[in-house]
Amino acid sequence: MQSPETAAPRILVNGELLSADTPILRSDDGAFAFGQALFETMAVYRGSVFALEAHLKRLSHGADRLALSVPTTDAIRNQIATLVKANQLDSVDKARLRITITPTSIVLTSSKKIGYAEAASTITVPFARNEKSALSGMKTINYGENVVAHRLATEANCDEAIFPNTRDQLCEGTWSNIFVLLDGDWLTPGLNSGCLPGVTRSILLKMKEDSLPSIAESTIPINDLERVESAFLTSSIREVQPVASIDGRALRGLSCPVTRAFQEAYRNCVTTGG
Repeated sequence: MQSPETAAPRILVNGELLSADTPILRSDDGAFAFGQALFETMAVYRGSVFALEAHLKRLSHGADRLALSVPTTDAIRNQIATLVKANQLDSVDKARLRITITPTSIVLTSSKKIGYAEAASTITVPFARNEKSALSGMKTINYGENVVAHRLATEANCDEAIFPNTRDQLCEGTWSNIFVLLDGDWLTPGLNSGCLPGVTRSILLKMKEDSLPSIAESTIPINDLERVESAFLTSSIREVQPVASIDGRALRGLSCPVTRAFQEAYRNCVTTGG
C-alpha cells in the first residue's frame, strides 16, 4: 500500500505563501463549478524537481485545451523555489510537489514522507477509460473514476487498479502507467489507448542501454493480462514499481531481473538529472 504522507505546512497561492489549511477556492472558480483545472505531480529530490520541463510541457498542452493560463517557466521555477525553501523540502531525500492550475489560481502544495510498497498487488476494474473523451490523455482534476477504482482496489487489499478502455484493451492504472512482459516482449499501451502520457513512461521508452530490452507501444487486449509474465507500474512518485499480482494471480514481481534493471536505470537518471 502507499505509505501515509505528511503534508507540508505551507502552500503557495498565486505567489503568496499561506498556511496549508487556508481556504483558497472561490465559489465562482471554474474548478469548483465545472472541474476546469489541471495538475502536475512531481518528485522533488533534496529540493530539486526532477523532469520539470516535461511536466510543464504537459501542463501547457492541457491548458490550451481547457482555456487555462499557465505562468512562464521562470515564474513557476521561482514559485517552486519559494515553496521548497518554506517547507524545507531540500532536507528530505524525496518529496511530492503538486501544481494545480484553475481559472483564477495557481496553487503549489507539497508533502513529505512519501513512498510505495516494494511491489504492487493490482486488480482490474469493470468500467473503462474512454479513449475518445475530450479529456483523454490530460491530467485534469476530474478524478472521480480514479477514486472509485482505487477504493475497489483497497477493498480487495490491493495497491492499484488497472483500467481497460472502451475497446477492452489495456489502458493504465489509476495513478500509473503499466508495462508488461507478454510472449517474451516488453509492451506498454500506446497513447491511442487513452492512457496518460506519463513523464516516467516517456523516459523509459527513450532509454537506450545495452542492459535493457526495448519496449514497444502496442495494443494489448485486456484479457491478455491472464498471460502476462511480469509487469511494472510507473509514475513520478512510485518511479518503477514491480507488480506482484494481477487479480490474485502472482507475477514475478521483485524477482524479475529486467524490472530491477529498469528500476536501476531510472534511479541513475534521477541521480544524474536525466
